[in-house]
Amino acid sequence: MSGYYRRSGRSYGRSARPVTAGPVARVNKRPGACRSCGEDIPAGVGRLYRESDGAWSVVHVPAEWSGSPASGAYIGGCPESTDKQNAGAPWNRDGHVASERVRLAAMARTYAAMNPPAPVRGGYYTLSSGARVTGSRGRCEDAPCCGCCEY
Repeated sequence: MSGYYRRSGRSYGRSARPVTAGPVARVNKRPGACRSCGEDIPAGVGRLYRESDGAWSVVHVPAEWSGSPASGAYIGGCPESTDKQNAGAPWNRDGHVASERVRLAAMARTYAAMNPPAPVRGGYYTLSSGARVTGSRGRCEDAPCCGCCEY
């Protein structure tokens, strides 16, 4: 899963202006490995990070305190470090705080349910015979009936 956010050596027509490296306030739409800990981050759970060379990577959201001062817990951050913070804390004596990995998996399931994959859309054009042809290979919707294609 890692490598989705790494750009190849091609420039893809982008300008040579400098890129501001750092975290970007956008949710990752594809899974990828965390820039900090290397652990896989499911789609919709992490944040994008812009590298100095213009490539994109993904990071966990920063850890923050959630809940009341007496019985809250840290959420976010890399799962291993967040679980360590919550494990030895006095408010978690009975183990009522769930693992960060469990929380991230639940968030990923919710994101996947709310953001189904978009249908593949290819352009279409009409042949002189009136047949409607779709996709990049020019497949006729009426094939093999009308005989306008090689299929």
